[in-house]
Amino acid sequence: MRDIVLALAVPLLICASGVYAACDGWWRRRHPAPAPHSHAGRRLAAERAVADAEAIVADRYAILAEAERSAARFGGQQ
Repeated sequence: MRDIVLALAVPLLICASGVYAACDGWWRRRHPAPAPHSHAGRRLAAERAVADAEAIVADRYAILAEAERSAARFGGQQ
């Protein structure tokens, strides 16, 4: 039984990778990414970097505010 499962797993893996490649090609044709060295690509990369940095800073400020509220609630003793 184990031999049959192994023998059928290989063609199934090949078929699944072909379906994945076909779907990936279809998606990329419908949603092309701008070239990374174009003006639009650099602008999008810069906007993404700024958005990531803003998210990190906002998250850290939320953690700091929670720590300050916790310290004020317990009077600085933990």
